Amino acid sequence: MASRRISSQPELRRYSIYPDRQVHFNEAMEVDEYTTSNWQQSESSLNSPTFSYTDYSLSPEPYQRKYSTALKVLKPFRPRSKDGKMPINKLGFFSYVFLTWMSSLIWKTYRHREEALKEEDIWACSNLEDANLNTERLTRIWKEEVQKRGPEKASFFRVWLKFAWTRILVTLVIIALNAVSTFLESGYLLNLIVQYLESEETDLWYGIGLVASVAVCQLVRATSFCVIIMFGVQTGVRFRAGLLGLAYDKMLRLKSVRGKQLSELITIFGADAYRVFLNNVTFAYLLALPIYVVIGTIYTYYLLGPWCFTAIGIFIFCYLVQARLTTVVAKLRAKTLKFTDKRVRKMTELINSMKLIKMYAWERPFKAAIQEIRKSEKKYLFLSSILNSISTAVIPVTPTLSSVATIAAYRAAGNELSASTAFAVVGTLSFLRVIVAFIPFATRTLGESKVSFARMKRLLNADEYEAPSDKCTDPSLAVEITEATFVWDSAETNDESKKKHKKQKKEIISSAEGTPTANQRRETIHIQNMTFKSKKGQLIGICGPVGCGKSAFISSIMGRISMISGHLAVNGSVAYAAQQAWIFNGTLRDNILFGKPYDQERYQNVLFVCGLQPDLLLLANGDETEIGDRGTNLSGGQKQRVSLARAVYSDSDIYLLDDVLSAVDVHVGRHLFHNCIKKFLGGKTVIFTTHQLQYLKHCDEILVMQNGVFVERGKHDALISSAGYYDSMMKQFHQVTDNPSRAAPPDNIKERIIDDEDQGSTPQRKQENGVQNGTTDKKPEVGKLHKEASNKGKLTQVEEMQVGDITWGTYYSYISAMGGICVALFVVCWSTLTSASVVFSDWWLSIWINTFYTSSSMDSSNSTTVQNVSLPLNSTDHLITSENPIFNSTVTDVSDSSTELDFYLTVYVSSMGLIIVMMVAKGFIGATYYVRAACRLHDKVLSNVMKAPMRFFDANPPGRILNRFSKDLDEADVFLPQLQDTLFQVSTSILVSLVSAVVIMPWIGIAIVPVAIFFYIFKVVSSVSVRQFKRFENITRSPLLSHVSTSAQGLSTIVSFQQQNNCIKSIRTFTDVSTVATFLMETAMRWIGLRLDLAASCITITTALSLILTKESTDASQAALALTQCIRVVSIMQFMIRVLNEVEARFTSIERLHQYEKLESESQTFIDTPAETWPNEGRIIFSNVQMKYRDDMDPVLNEIRFDIHPRQKVGIVGRTGAGKSSLAAALFRLNELSSGHIYIDGVDVAKVSLQLLRSKLSTIPQDPVLFAGTMRYNLDPFGQYTDDVMWAALEDVHMKDKVKQFDNELDFMIEENGENFSVGERQLICLARAILRRNKILLLDEATASIDTATDAKIQQTIRESFADCTVLTIAHRLNTVLHCDLIIIMDAGRVMEMGSPQDLLSDPNSYFNTMLSAQTVKTPSP
Repeated sequence: MASRRISSQPELRRYSIYPDRQVHFNEAMEVDEYTTSNWQQSESSLNSPTFSYTDYSLSPEPYQRKYSTALKVLKPFRPRSKDGKMPINKLGFFSYVFLTWMSSLIWKTYRHREEALKEEDIWACSNLEDANLNTERLTRIWKEEVQKRGPEKASFFRVWLKFAWTRILVTLVIIALNAVSTFLESGYLLNLIVQYLESEETDLWYGIGLVASVAVCQLVRATSFCVIIMFGVQTGVRFRAGLLGLAYDKMLRLKSVRGKQLSELITIFGADAYRVFLNNVTFAYLLALPIYVVIGTIYTYYLLGPWCFTAIGIFIFCYLVQARLTTVVAKLRAKTLKFTDKRVRKMTELINSMKLIKMYAWERPFKAAIQEIRKSEKKYLFLSSILNSISTAVIPVTPTLSSVATIAAYRAAGNELSASTAFAVVGTLSFLRVIVAFIPFATRTLGESKVSFARMKRLLNADEYEAPSDKCTDPSLAVEITEATFVWDSAETNDESKKKHKKQKKEIISSAEGTPTANQRRETIHIQNMTFKSKKGQLIGICGPVGCGKSAFISSIMGRISMISGHLAVNGSVAYAAQQAWIFNGTLRDNILFGKPYDQERYQNVLFVCGLQPDLLLLANGDETEIGDRGTNLSGGQKQRVSLARAVYSDSDIYLLDDVLSAVDVHVGRHLFHNCIKKFLGGKTVIFTTHQLQYLKHCDEILVMQNGVFVERGKHDALISSAGYYDSMMKQFHQVTDNPSRAAPPDNIKERIIDDEDQGSTPQRKQENGVQNGTTDKKPEVGKLHKEASNKGKLTQVEEMQVGDITWGTYYSYISAMGGICVALFVVCWSTLTSASVVFSDWWLSIWINTFYTSSSMDSSNSTTVQNVSLPLNSTDHLITSENPIFNSTVTDVSDSSTELDFYLTVYVSSMGLIIVMMVAKGFIGATYYVRAACRLHDKVLSNVMKAPMRFFDANPPGRILNRFSKDLDEADVFLPQLQDTLFQVSTSILVSLVSAVVIMPWIGIAIVPVAIFFYIFKVVSSVSVRQFKRFENITRSPLLSHVSTSAQGLSTIVSFQQQNNCIKSIRTFTDVSTVATFLMETAMRWIGLRLDLAASCITITTALSLILTKESTDASQAALALTQCIRVVSIMQFMIRVLNEVEARFTSIERLHQYEKLESESQTFIDTPAETWPNEGRIIFSNVQMKYRDDMDPVLNEIRFDIHPRQKVGIVGRTGAGKSSLAAALFRLNELSSGHIYIDGVDVAKVSLQLLRSKLSTIPQDPVLFAGTMRYNLDPFGQYTDDVMWAALEDVHMKDKVKQFDNELDFMIEENGENFSVGERQLICLARAILRRNKILLLDEATASIDTATDAKIQQTIRESFADCTVLTIAHRLNTVLHCDLIIIMDAGRVMEMGSPQDLLSDPNSYFNTMLSAQTVKTPSP
């Protein structure tokens, strides 16, 4: 990585390699020499389909002398690291403890605060924190756990404990040191100083010694606490890196990732990763619990004897209440996450299918579906928020409640209580506040982490992909299947579905004889009793009707379908081209090379035989043009040919090509088959499925499949002579392709076409030289394939990172979502009143304690000395800080009457009741408005995303959008409310403290001013770095999520091409950058926290020393009051600065959501409102239409002019990439026109609302899209049609019988993207949707490309009958599907080259259409 520099201190620069530079699948991660050598050694085994967990360890013995590096930190000073990596493990003791190594970066970040933080501005990930080492270690621990306890009883919680065990023990020791120093400083020593000031003691050195002791304790407390947190942060980023690495490695071992499993993976990489990290930080509080209890119990027992157990009992009771509430919250959180997963799953589906949703004008039902899930999620968020507030309400009242109960009981028993004893008791009970303050948050985090651990365990225990054996019984065989039964696993991962699935497997095995029922097959798509053998070098073609199991057979060869009986062996490397091409975000060259080294000659030959050379001339930067995720800026045919080129370039032994000719036109199809499949892959084993029956006669063997079994096999002539199913298919094919009325071209034209083997870019072109065995006789010119480097080839936009302060617009966006400024002020005021009620109870307690004593010199003005014993807090703590009353005066014991006791106790109990009521009310109010704000933000962002134009989805990878709806929204849902609640209460406490301090002693106000200035300066400096690191951390999550999502979609392709190594390197590079960002943000929080702690300590010590030195001239009561007030104000102020910084850092997530509130929107305005019956005729006029996908791109449509009359049937043909699908984009206004107009029945479509326009048009897209849900929901999401109408539509597309065989019929559940249907069946269901809509205009975009010829003929008949009164535009590659049309439009390079009736075009022997049709129907010889 470019961030590895000579100097260890990063330098801010004005340019960045991240995230502009994307790490793609074929891009190796730069590591040091030692790591590189180890990667190279394990690369071959890692890329194997069955690579083991330990193949990529960084060293043979990575844990030999494993503590040597950590122990070196104990050296006081060490030379500065020069390797450019984060120096956390190469620091000296003082640099580690005081975080001085961060100072340079923080100050530089502040000086360059107007510039966005880039990857090269910070260090690279250190070796011990990187993903490689920690993934290997976590993997080893998990394997040991599984071996010891078995997969079901294995606990990922125990794995975490073992991973962090040593560091936990070290943390325990440091916590003990921190607890002792905190107790001495805040309780014991401070009490001695007060006693000294009130006594007649004149030994000055004794007083100075006490102050020095306090200084040492404060230094130890502040630094030890910083070390505890940094230790936890370091452990957390290591465990997080290992967790993400382990999850991704497991994903690559799965058979498939779809449905719930994919959404759970996204959650693991988003919210779960942060929670397990946070758990490592907060777990220290749980460890501190017994230490604090022991110290507190011993000291209070020393002071009060057995009466101490009254206070300890109340603390334990409050803790149990907290623990119970926390348990309930954890359960609610688990329920919340179920809906979160479901929502993320639906969002993923929506983003991936946005084009179809827009064309169908289905934004409203999809938005409603997501909002319905969000509503259920909101219910549990609301309950969790209320219980959190109630739980938090216990915190401030516990110390004072226990103080009152203990003192009252102690006094009621007739015991005398001195001032010193009362002071010490209350101070110690305040010290014990950690039990109820820190523990609930830590327990809650641990509970949420256990939910994450359970999710991780489910993933790790999922069935893994098993590569087929390579042991064929005959060495001459490439693929061998013997009596095998394959079952396609269910996408669901819950136990009930697994049991159901196992039962179905047993049924299938028991019914080994005969053909399975359709319902049985559909529930678990399977192939039964399959026997198949392919010799090396054979070309095998597979055909059959739609849904017969061709794709399932290809998947079974790769081992992607579970084999429950029989034998499968694949002898050789496999290349796979999927029916729905998988394209990732990278350059076109990246997609073809796919991790293989660049061989110019082979690369150019592959471009030629795959027909991509003409496309490169059309792309902005040739093969360096960036391709969007899922190939968003490529046509269907281009995507298919890129996928094929990737397979061909891999130079594998066996090629599995799943209907790769379906998306290309006839010229390109012929070129691909003869030049690529037949010649270039000559000598290779090729198994390909197809509906293009004209090519089967050139195959060495033909297999005919029906209902999951091969019903016929043999050569073309033999199958024809047998007059079986294949013969009937061929007759049907020739019947629909032969048109006797067509004028035959002259002999010279026919001869020219017979020899035509070119790429089909121009019918008149001729390629005289063939290709054989991977070489071409005539090399294409390389220079013609590249254009001058230009930004036009850049598609994906760099994710924008804000700079400077959080804008007022961001805060106002959140306030508006709450309900407006008035609502926000109401919430703040109620929080202030609640805090004030706590202050009153403390004040009343001090008054009560004051009645225990009398003093002739006592003045009412000094009767309420209040001290806050503040514990240091981590940036992630959500502690409600409150004051604890201590009265200090000259000690004179007096007796107290029961009447006075009852009076003070009654008032106090009443105030405590008021506090509880107000706290609960505050919980309801806060929960209502905070959850409302998060939900309204979600709804607004969702609405804006759905209104965004298609170019937004082309330019932003899915992971980037999902990041907003997962982790950023999680911040708004969970963390911000807690932090804001804390901030309001702390601010109120400071206000009350300052007012009371200044009223009692006005001269304190003079000291407050410089303190406030000092803290403000530190706040400004620190907030810049914290905010920028948080922004950077937000952005680093997007590549992680995008990479996971993309890898899951292309899992079969990645594994078949053995590219796991490159994928793992990429994900770990992304993880390492994210690790550094997270670590630096938390370190910056501790950097400022430590300095404020030390500054507060200096001020406190200076004050104490001044009082000691002026003991004789200062009133003792006032001196004690000044000291305690100083400690109180300063400690709360430094805590407030830390909370303020974190609130601001968390608001960067609101800032990112706010960015999506300002997205460019599709035009929502309209000028013209046509009649309700519009369009009633269906006339379409294109008038000088020009269209660009983006302003900086070349036009994809140029001067398009034509007039389509009502009810005409129009065929639109042309080579792949000619602009046919762009016509559809223009008609549906997916992109606005650069110039020109489109009229429908005389109405300019640009002046009509998008919702109305799209709802009045019907389409069947090139890539069939089905959604997770019932068949009914997929056909009719608005619920507009009756069952009878839907059954009629299914009958029209010949799917009724199949759907009837399902148990649930129309309520049968369809998986994401229709995974439990074949691609052809998906197209038929999409056609049924169009029939239901019954609109006057229908656009078919390659709608029957994946359907067999016989079914296609029936569908064409259905279209002619069902849409006889409609205008039908058919974009087609099978020319026979448009021969019946009234008008043919031939396109090339975005222009209309030719148009007219089929008869007119065919009568001209030199017409484009005549030449294209002849190329499809003339019997071509086998080259």
